[in-house]
Amino acid sequence: AELSPPVEMRNPGILKPFEGLVRNYAVPAYGSVDPTPFVALAYLMMFGLMFGDAGHGLVVALLGLGGIALARRKKKPDGLFRLVLYCGLSAVAAGVLFGSYFGLPLLPPLWFDYHGVVSGHGGAGGIRSIYDILGITIRFGMAVLGTGFVINWVNLVRRREWFTLLLDKGGIVGGWIYGAGAWAAFYFVAHDYKGLPPSSLLALMLGLPTLALAVKAPLEFALHGRANGKRFKPAMIMDFVMEWIVETLEIYSGYLANTLSFMRVAGLGIAHVSLMTAFFQIARMLSPSGGPTVASVAVLVFGNALVIALEGLSAGIQSLRLNYYEFFSRYFNGSGKAYKPISLGSED
Repeated sequence: AELSPPVEMRNPGILKPFEGLVRNYAVPAYGSVDPTPFVALAYLMMFGLMFGDAGHGLVVALLGLGGIALARRKKKPDGLFRLVLYCGLSAVAAGVLFGSYFGLPLLPPLWFDYHGVVSGHGGAGGIRSIYDILGITIRFGMAVLGTGFVINWVNLVRRREWFTLLLDKGGIVGGWIYGAGAWAAFYFVAHDYKGLPPSSLLALMLGLPTLALAVKAPLEFALHGRANGKRFKPAMIMDFVMEWIVETLEIYSGYLANTLSFMRVAGLGIAHVSLMTAFFQIARMLSPSGGPTVASVAVLVFGNALVIALEGLSAGIQSLRLNYYEFFSRYFNGSGKAYKPISLGSED
């Protein structure tokens, strides 16, 4: 069997925590694009959108700094704590954009008032309702998946796998269907869910690439089947048709599910805001005079601590999940073997 060269992932020190996330999934195949920079950007943006509070982010960043100092004092790896620090800084940036500081609008938002939109009395520009927030995360998910398509195409070109590049569900035809499907969906929404694009355009944008998938199985048999000693049989026609139907259903349903999965980014953000709103309402109930009381302050302190712990953990896990199962599924081939230099102290 042909041996694949070992893979050495080279990233600047600031990206090492995210390289660890990639390695935790698998080592990229030799010659493929190292996804670490893309994972870093996507992960931090997801975390910020789900945990957008400058005050809470500052607490998380300080916890990360404390963990780094402790790890270095004990001469242990600090990658996890550096990741916590970066996530905290991302939440601070998002909190400034949303105007949220420990759940309070202490400063005007630079983008839109997340708390006001969720509570139904805020919003500006094009962000006026929860549906608009969901739309932001769907567009963000489409950008992430689109990046995955491009990385996959680059990897396929490097490996000279032209057939897969053209006709695979992650190839050019698959990307064409995804882009055309997104265009049709936005057209449908823009027309108040009452109108689809003209049938001639739908036939061109969606029908043509879907029909192109029908030639994939016969063409693959013609190119590789005979070379492997297989002979054509009439019953294979039904196999080709069934393979085309199954792959078409998988593409349409799978890509729809992959895109809608990013709505969890909005869901976690809305839950974050809703929890803070609930704790503030409880605190107001415990202070009938309007001024702070011991009970109301205790509720706010406990509420902020609970939200930081639960929502911070949830945002970190969901960001990782979206990278592993939505982003990586577009292009990632984890068949690489990590490069380990030989030394006198090596156990291999």
